Amino acid sequence: MDNDKIFNLDDEQIVPVRGSLLVAKPTVNDPFFRRSVVLMVDHDRQGSMGLMISNYQGWTLKHQLADIDCERGIPVFLGGPVGMEQLFYLHTLGPDVIPDCLSLGGGLYIGGDFESMQAYLQHRRPEDGIDGCFKFCLGYSGWEAGQLQQEIDRHDWAVIDTLPLEVILSDRWDDIWPAAVAQFGDRYRLWLNWPLDPSLN
Repeated sequence: MDNDKIFNLDDEQIVPVRGSLLVAKPTVNDPFFRRSVVLMVDHDRQGSMGLMISNYQGWTLKHQLADIDCERGIPVFLGGPVGMEQLFYLHTLGPDVIPDCLSLGGGLYIGGDFESMQAYLQHRRPEDGIDGCFKFCLGYSGWEAGQLQQEIDRHDWAVIDTLPLEVILSDRWDDIWPAAVAQFGDRYRLWLNWPLDPSLN
């Protein structure tokens, strides 16, 4: 039996939109996208753009923004292999706190006024932390026109409407992909049981 084909989804995939998520099939071996979850920011005829929310490489915000005084290391996730010099931030604060941010739906926003973001981090009380209201990503994931749909058609990605905000913004990166796969129900439990390196079994 073809180990790759046994993971193909039986259900017809929904069309990605802003705020939906891509869930990598467990046999995707690309080092950037292995067991990744990508939050879609844009998807149209010109192409697609999203942020991986499950790939942590050990970076912290202090390494990216030396001016911010962080009492603890705020993690910075790898958003994707494109534009690695660009810092993106997801948050739940909205335009009243961070003007000019873009809504991704469900109370989640991306970007907005950079100085307002810095001011929030500088003036928050230590006991408030940022858990559950911020996630930082370096770089993004991009696809040319039609490329993402081709990958979906060959079952590299499954598409889901949404995930709970606490999952999307979680610092527990190892739990994000399993939580996304769980959205498909028991029929796809095999996805969770498949080892990262089947050759070691």
